[in-house]
Amino acid sequence: MPPEPFTSLRDHIDAIESAGLLQHINNAHWDLEIGAITEQVAFSGKPRALLFDSIVDYNPGFRVATNLHVSRDLQALALGMPLGVSGVDLVKDWRSRTSKLERLPPLEVNDGPIRENVLTGDDIDLFSFPAPQWRAPDGGRYIGTGDVTFTTDTEGGWVNAAPYRAQLFGPKRMTIEIAETHHGKQHLKSFWEAGEHAPIVMVAGQDPYTYAGACTPLPAGYPELEYAGGLMGKPIEVITHKETGLPIPATAEIAVIGFVPPLDEDSEDEGPFGECTGYFTHGGLHPVVNVTEIWHRNNPILQGNPTMHGSAMRHALGAEILTSSRMWDAIENEIPNIQGVYAIYQQCQQGAHITAVSIKQTYDGHAKQTATSIAGSLANGTLSRAVIVVDEDIDPSDWEDVLFAFSTRCDPYEDIDIVRGMPNSHLDPRIPPDLKKQGVRTTSTMLINACKPYHWKDQFPQTNSVDNSLKQEMVDKFNLNDW
Repeated sequence: MPPEPFTSLRDHIDAIESAGLLQHINNAHWDLEIGAITEQVAFSGKPRALLFDSIVDYNPGFRVATNLHVSRDLQALALGMPLGVSGVDLVKDWRSRTSKLERLPPLEVNDGPIRENVLTGDDIDLFSFPAPQWRAPDGGRYIGTGDVTFTTDTEGGWVNAAPYRAQLFGPKRMTIEIAETHHGKQHLKSFWEAGEHAPIVMVAGQDPYTYAGACTPLPAGYPELEYAGGLMGKPIEVITHKETGLPIPATAEIAVIGFVPPLDEDSEDEGPFGECTGYFTHGGLHPVVNVTEIWHRNNPILQGNPTMHGSAMRHALGAEILTSSRMWDAIENEIPNIQGVYAIYQQCQQGAHITAVSIKQTYDGHAKQTATSIAGSLANGTLSRAVIVVDEDIDPSDWEDVLFAFSTRCDPYEDIDIVRGMPNSHLDPRIPPDLKKQGVRTTSTMLINACKPYHWKDQFPQTNSVDNSLKQEMVDKFNLNDW
């Protein structure tokens, strides 16, 4: 039977603790210490979730949770998938699950734990929550890094949910960072063009399905809450906020409610902030949220997912699993005998920097055709540096396996092509400043054939490893996984 779904962040954290993947930290300071501990543990040999309490300057009970999805096992646990399996097996499980996913609209309820405290007027103070100063060069304290922000348009036709970052600028004032192409910005603009301030709700601390839905690139008009309900297996319970008309998950930890004026009326110079690419960028002028109300649970938990360099697992739920699934879906009907697809190096929420694909070679040119198909897929994103194609005996989610194939089966002169002029992101630190000012947004991508040469693959030396079926038999027979 599938595990019981988590209906709140607290359920999720309890499960993490039961799995032995949670560490409690007391008496850390919100200024730099929480950020430093979070990063140190995320990059350690034992990455684990952290729950901070008794934070300096704050009463016990006002907590911060970080590193909730920082490893494959934590990702799997949050998404209700098996622990201890390969990345490719997680992708297969995810594809099977989402192919049958039923959209479930949220269920409106009248009350919930999120309304244990309702703050208005002079009682509103964003600094009453221990929002960290994650790193010294950051422009300030960020309350929104592991958040879900809800917006709608003037028609109220659908509600978008996405993890937009939020920096504090005052007790009732914060910025919201939303890229021009994102649905949330389009929603804000619909109100601005009508001469109105745009309603907005930012939730900081929510069940993992709502967060996974927010991290998923869905088409316009597809509400992430319906997708999240499908993942949970039952509707997400929400309370509709009267003035904004926006839904607020009933079991969420903190909800910041307000309105966003047009940029030419009010803005703040947001940032800099450490981006997912591993470098600091200056955000520039960003929209301001004028906060009119705050709801929060007793002893609230602020969810923190600061972007760090390296794997997107450290801040995005789904991350490599979701991108790999979308790429596999994109090419499966075009390319035969795909054995596995994995975003083996992915820094940001969407799109892979390096993708590995395993195939069972069936015709001359099969490997290169696979590489070009992956490179050209929208799911591959705009920061792609390389696509590596390997044989079916290689696990594309295992870096050492992929490097073994690259080192022994690839002749760089014969087997590497470079494609120039590929789409790129403004976050790419490698774009020269003068070209960035001109609006240049392109990069080049390597297509690497790390398969055995097709015409003499049957004569290629045999790999000196024990048969996989025998290894698994020994694991079962001698309980090797118990160590």
